[in-house]
Amino acid sequence: MSIRKYDAVVIGSGMGGLTAASLLAKKGLKIVLIEKEKQVGGYVVSFKRDGFTPLESPSIYARDGGNRKHQLLFEDRVKTLPFQTGFTFDATGAFVGGCQVGGEFYQILEELGVHKEIEFIPVQHIQNIYPGFEVPLRKGGFHSYMDALLALFPEEEKGLKAYLSLVKQIGEEVRSYSEITWVKKVLFPYTFRHLIRFHKSSHQSILDNLFKGGEIKMALHTLPATEPPSRLSFLFVATVINKALIEGVFYPKGGMGRISETIAKSFEQAGGEIHLQIEGEKIFLRDGKVEGVLTNDGRLFQSSLVVSDINPNHLVKMLPLEFQEPLLKKMKHFEYSLSCFILYMATDLDLKKMELPYFTYLRFLSNLEEEDRILRGGKIPNHPTLIVSIPTLLDSSLAPLGQHLIKVLVYVPYDYREAWGKGDPEKYRQMKEEFSRKILQQLETKLIPDLRNHLLFYEAATPLTLERYTENERGAMYGLASTPGQVGNSRPPQQTSIPGLYQVGHYTRPSHGIVGTSLSGRFAARAILQKR
Repeated sequence: MSIRKYDAVVIGSGMGGLTAASLLAKKGLKIVLIEKEKQVGGYVVSFKRDGFTPLESPSIYARDGGNRKHQLLFEDRVKTLPFQTGFTFDATGAFVGGCQVGGEFYQILEELGVHKEIEFIPVQHIQNIYPGFEVPLRKGGFHSYMDALLALFPEEEKGLKAYLSLVKQIGEEVRSYSEITWVKKVLFPYTFRHLIRFHKSSHQSILDNLFKGGEIKMALHTLPATEPPSRLSFLFVATVINKALIEGVFYPKGGMGRISETIAKSFEQAGGEIHLQIEGEKIFLRDGKVEGVLTNDGRLFQSSLVVSDINPNHLVKMLPLEFQEPLLKKMKHFEYSLSCFILYMATDLDLKKMELPYFTYLRFLSNLEEEDRILRGGKIPNHPTLIVSIPTLLDSSLAPLGQHLIKVLVYVPYDYREAWGKGDPEKYRQMKEEFSRKILQQLETKLIPDLRNHLLFYEAATPLTLERYTENERGAMYGLASTPGQVGNSRPPQQTSIPGLYQVGHYTRPSHGIVGTSLSGRFAARAILQKR
């Protein structure tokens, strides 16, 4: 058995694990990061589709000598694609907030020493399309969005001003809480009165109190979360607006994977080690304290510190049996976010000439609660909400000249048609194809006419894909659901009940998303360094 000693072992390389590992390495600690996949990043990765590409149950339209072949190719093996290649797709994310100078994510990147290594392109052109109305934006930022809503709904001016004021007040208290002093602790009920008052409030309760019309409520609930207004925490809403959306969102040149790749490179330059395609199998404890990690290839990484950036349900199984039960009891009541279906496409249509925006939120159902009931019941609405991004409108280097990439993300249940025909490869392929066609039809009707006749390539990912590559619980898109009972201190802390064992990622504090999970890594690193 190979035995190596480290100051800390980080299991999993999502944004939380990468951030924690890099911050610790920059302080001179000897850190090893182990990752089961071929690349770091978790959900924040990019992938290429070239001439020789392993495809996961793909559906492809291909060109052959200039004549389009409307033929499905379903082999799960390496295949040669007979069209011009060189596509770089983002696995999941479409943007990241807080990248402006002084922003939350900028500060994290600055602390990591990589803030000058990534070029962030402001996302200016956005449109949200709802039943009966649209909200177009040519300038990013939450204030611009509020101005657009005021222009559409002047009768709601009082409510909009009150909503924005409340969001800002909560944002100030969240910032103050992160720098809490003993004086603020003594005066907690006065210093953090909004955090206390709205701790259990849903977004719906705030919307119903401030607004009359259903349309503006729908528009204000267009957020990076899978919960409807009745189940989404208002504290989460206010926090994500302040930390990620207030000054607009950004796209990293080179693709979303550029973020994780840059942090990983910095980590290695600081002396950190990355071991890919190995999995943690056991966490050894001595006298109740962490002693090391055994991997599936028989290597033992000795350390008194372990930082886990994996599904907590998998983490628990790595511990000795006598330590599993107390943690399992805490996890029994966790609620997880929905998963998603993602369709990746390439086209030779001139989408720039069509003046399409980079980002489009396309909603067909006006009743958000009914949509959630359908999804939670294991079904998908006849016309599901589509979240569309066209990265080549911001970075043309992601595809060959004259071609564009389109990604469509749809929130879906893990249990759809008994877990997507799990166990029956043919049924699984048919379901992917069927749903891909449904999405294409909706896109052609509302956004990109004649798209089907100009497809060069498409490929789909389901909740099973997300589950397999990231091991997220039931393919959860955002880890824990951001309900009123699972925000702030109600989420699991970074330090577990086992000395030396820490958790980061979107199952922990403060929240999900690139900014939230990066903050979780920073919290863990600081907690570890304070004890040294």
